[in-house]
This record gives sequence, structure tokens and C-alpha cells, in this order.
Amino acid sequence: MRALVALVLVAALSGCATLPVSGPVRIGPDLAQPSDDNSFYYSPSSPVDGASPTEILSGFLSAGTAPQNDYAIAREFLDESIRATWNPNQELLIQRATPRITITENGNAFVEVDVSARIDANGRYETLPAGSTRVLEYAFTEEAGQVRLSSAPDTTMVIRPVFDVVFKSYSIFFLDKSKQTLVPELRWFPSNPATGTKLVNALLAGPSSWLADSVVSAIPTGTVLSIDAVTVQREVALVDLSAAALVAELSDRSLMKAQLVATLSQLPTITQVSISIERSAQDIPDSQITVSGAQAATLLAIGEEGLQALTGANQDATSAGVAFFASTEVFDFAVSKSEGKLAAVTEQGVIVTELANPGGDIESVDPRSSLVELDYDPLGYLWLVSSSQAFVDSLPIQAPWLAGEQILDFALSPEGSRVAVVLGSGSNQVLVAAVVRDENGVPIRLSSPISIAADSANPTKIAWFDSVTVAVVNSEPETANISLVSVGGTTRVILGVNDVSSLVALGDGSNLYALKESGELVVFRGSFWSSISTAISAIAIAR
Repeated sequence: MRALVALVLVAALSGCATLPVSGPVRIGPDLAQPSDDNSFYYSPSSPVDGASPTEILSGFLSAGTAPQNDYAIAREFLDESIRATWNPNQELLIQRATPRITITENGNAFVEVDVSARIDANGRYETLPAGSTRVLEYAFTEEAGQVRLSSAPDTTMVIRPVFDVVFKSYSIFFLDKSKQTLVPELRWFPSNPATGTKLVNALLAGPSSWLADSVVSAIPTGTVLSIDAVTVQREVALVDLSAAALVAELSDRSLMKAQLVATLSQLPTITQVSISIERSAQDIPDSQITVSGAQAATLLAIGEEGLQALTGANQDATSAGVAFFASTEVFDFAVSKSEGKLAAVTEQGVIVTELANPGGDIESVDPRSSLVELDYDPLGYLWLVSSSQAFVDSLPIQAPWLAGEQILDFALSPEGSRVAVVLGSGSNQVLVAAVVRDENGVPIRLSSPISIAADSANPTKIAWFDSVTVAVVNSEPETANISLVSVGGTTRVILGVNDVSSLVALGDGSNLYALKESGELVVFRGSFWSSISTAISAIAIAR
């Protein structure tokens, strides 16, 4: 064990890293705007002649705020032996406080930093437990009489405000198992000319482990970029794939293109994608596949006028089933547009009836009269969720991680490939898992989940706000707020509403609807809640 010098030097990072509370005002690094897009970058200083080891290390850490030109400024602090091989894209740490630098007697340095999150090489965002720290080791050498770093981990670190400026979230798109819908997974990259290359490399690397059993890719396994760069000419992204892509069936090539188009068209400089394989241009037709959340959705409500559409093309249509709903107390309901069915939780259990004529032809499907959630997925399968287990068409879904837990709320994603779950009974967790289906599309199990919304103290209700964001109601004794939580990303808190009995959203990132225990239905638009209707007993989204 190396002996440590007693004196611990606090890293004197530049103004973008900490806010000093005393001392003279100094000029911090410039905030530069590149000419090739609208993204801002910090412009830290290059090393100065005669800088000490501590100054070199502090300057190097500060230069992690500047990803332009593949972290060219940070590389100036490195010895020639590692300048080209250092990989700053391998890991990013989001720090909570100023790093602490310790110099050892043999001249090496250790940097200890409190971290709140990390981003891996493929852009996956991981929230870390409170109190997490990392210790990184560095070594120095002399090059032409100047101190330089001879060893540095493939890691950069920034504070949250810098991360919010420099990095941006993007979705990479896979296919649901039926190959009918594009399913997004959120990733984070600095927004610069290399972003397209990073997005395609992340797509080719495949989905995260928790999602892998629920999605597929039309891009053959082992495919890489034949030239490690996606170039853009006149808003056309040129993607040259390796020979492994040749094994893709003709029917899959349109889907392969759809994945690349959906992924790359998020960049403002790209409107089209041209695919080649080993520099041989490919004539691939477009696909009509839809993106999760893009399907038309309708808000339905049951009230004194029966079943009524409150949004969408049919919102002015005559209410249905007035007599049936007047005589039958419905605690919750779900609608399948594709099957033309309406399922309802009643005192007699769960029933299924015709959507066009509620009550005309009734089938009893489950004896339970109290469920946490009732919903149809896009393939027409009916999900019934109790406080302890999920069922599809009354058959249990395998999910060992739910054993012994209390389910407070449960929500299917718009395309039906993922679920969001709120657990109570002391857990107070919000989890997201993938829906695994058999060869016929029947849901059979839930994958091991990931935890999100770590800052939610008392989550109670949940809904998919859009294809990568869930809305979480955090209920406190006298107040409530709602968090918009990215699955694999950050959290934004919006104005809450009290006494929420049901929370739904259209899934396109527009409006959020809450049914209060009093029967009042309210909608969140922009920055405030407004009342839509009263005397509503249940709400649901039909897709």
C-alpha cells in the first residue's frame, strides 16, 4: 500500500466545476457555440508551461467538459504514449461535489469524487445510490520539460449543470417481437458531429440486458460500421455497414432501414439515410412500421352519460351503454380497439362485452372484483393485475421479483413491450421491466427490472407519458407532486394534484390526465392542471 502524503489537495477545477463562495471574481472557461450545429460547449484552457502536477491534473479534469474534436483539449494534458489511445467515451461520471486530489509519495495521484450517475460507452445512464464515490488513479511524467499525465482511466467527469448543457438524450430503436412497432431505448451522448456515429454504434451493439428478451433487431448480429463514421451530406446520413449485414433477409432490410432512420432522424442535420454494405450502395424500400407512442390514442371515460370518448376523432360521438353503466357499478375498465372489446371490473368480477354495445353480450372472465390495473395490450391480450401478481387472460405471468411485494400501480407501455410498476409495502420503488412473449405473441413473463425514480419518496400512481417517460405521482399527507421520469435518464418534477385515484396519458408526450377520488377529471397541459369533467367513475386509454 502506497503511503499517502498527509496533505490532501482539493482539485482547483475551473469555474464550470464549482461555484466558489469567496475570493476574487475570475473569468471561467468560455461557452462556445460550434458552427456545425446548435449545441454549446465549454472551452477550457490548454496546459500552460511550468504547470505543477496538481495543476495539470486539475486542468485535465476540467477539460472533460469539452467533448469537441474527441476531447482534443483534454488530450493536450496527456503524454504522447497515451494521447491517442485514451478513450474518454468509455465512461462519464456525473459528480456531486468538487473532486478531492491526493498526491502519493511516489508522485502518483488519486482522485476521489462523489457521483450521482454514470454513462457507459453506449450511452446508458445509470443512477447511482446516494453516497456513491469513485476513486481514480493517475500517474505523471515529463515530456519536453513539461509535466504530463502518463496514465489516466478512460473516464471523464462533469457536474450536473455541465452535463445538462453538453449531453442530450436520444432513442435508439429496436423492433418488438412481432416486428410491428419500433421500441425506443434512451441513450445519452454529447451533441456534436460524431453523435450519429455513436448512435449507430450503440444500435449495432444491441439493447440493454433488461430489454433484450422483449425486442429484436433486423440488423444481423455481428454487423459493425465498415468505416467507423457516419457522414452526412446534404442532410443524408451515409451508413456503410460491414459484410455481416448481407445475411439480412430482403423482408428485414426495410426494417433495418427503419431502425436506422428512426434513430438518426433525431439529429437536426439528418432527414434521410442511405445504406451501403462494404461500400456497395443498397436500394432498400422504406417501411411503414410505426414508432411506439405514435399510434392514435383516445381517452375514454365512464360517467353519468355512459361510455364517452373525451379526445380523438370520436369525442363528439353519442355515448354508449348508458343503461348498462347506469345499472352496473364499474370500478375500472379497458378497451381493445382492434378486438372491439370492453373489459370491466364490477362487483361480480371481471367481465368482457362488446365495445359497440356495452352490456349486450357479457362474458365473465375472472371472479375478482378488486384489481390494481386492467388493460388490453396492442395485440389484444387482457392484463389483470392484482396487488401481488400480474395475469394475462387469467393466466399468471412469471415475475419472481414480485414475490412478497405489494403492487400499487402497473402500466403497459404504448407498444406493449414494457411495463412500469409501483411497489409499496416499504419498498417504495418504481421499476420498469420488459414483457417477454412466446412465439405466438402471448405474454409469458417479465424480465428482471431496472429501478427508476430513485428520488420518489412515496410513489403511488404511474402512467406512460411518452414512449420513454413515465409520470409518477408522489403522494404526501398534505401535498403531491408528479415526476416525469425518463427510463434510463433524468427526472423533471411538475405541479402535482392531490387525491389521484387513476392516472393515464395518451403516450405521445402531450396531455396527462388524473381522475380524483371526488370524480373530477383534470388534465395537465403545459404547466397547469384544469378541470375537464365531474362525476366520472373510471377512465382508460384506447389504442
